[in-house]
Amino acid sequence: MTEFGTNGAIVGTRDERNDDYRADRDGRIRIRRVALACFLCGIAASITVALVAAVIAFTFGSVMSIAGMQTSQFGSGNGFMAGAFIAIMIAGFNWYLFYIVVPITWIVLFFSIGLFPRRGIRKHGPYYRWGAIWGGLLVGGTTGLVGGGMPGPATLGAFLSGGLIGAIAGLICAALFLAIVRPKQQLPDIATDVF
Repeated sequence: MTEFGTNGAIVGTRDERNDDYRADRDGRIRIRRVALACFLCGIAASITVALVAAVIAFTFGSVMSIAGMQTSQFGSGNGFMAGAFIAIMIAGFNWYLFYIVVPITWIVLFFSIGLFPRRGIRKHGPYYRWGAIWGGLLVGGTTGLVGGGMPGPATLGAFLSGGLIGAIAGLICAALFLAIVRPKQQLPDIATDVF
């Protein structure tokens, strides 16, 4: 766009792309609400893990009581189900270590899906994918470490059950992140999706 000085003399031209209210002085797009989304998703992740574990424990207990089986037999064995039982109990009490879990979750969220809008990723798929991956790794890794002291397939049961709980919580947190940031509305159409 042309700029005019005194008496209508042309002073210079400026690039219209910098007129976008989202652009910084160097022309980069400024993405709003990413820090807020990471903050809220970190808190929601801990609560969601506990809620998902509680729903799974309730459903499993209901199914076992309908089938006429005792759920206490799974907590005392060394098999796959014993590890799964331990993982569900650890995930259910995730809020107990809130002061450790939430800062770690904030760091992981900021350095994973928190950087996607700045990279110009508009599609929702990568957000959900990496939310599920990191949720599964964080919860599954924690429950797998605790279950690692158990012999045999109990470790595998603890890791896989915790990973499932974390992946479900990661999907929910990715949906919350997308609802807050809304990258499709904030990023221009010319942005390229690399994932």
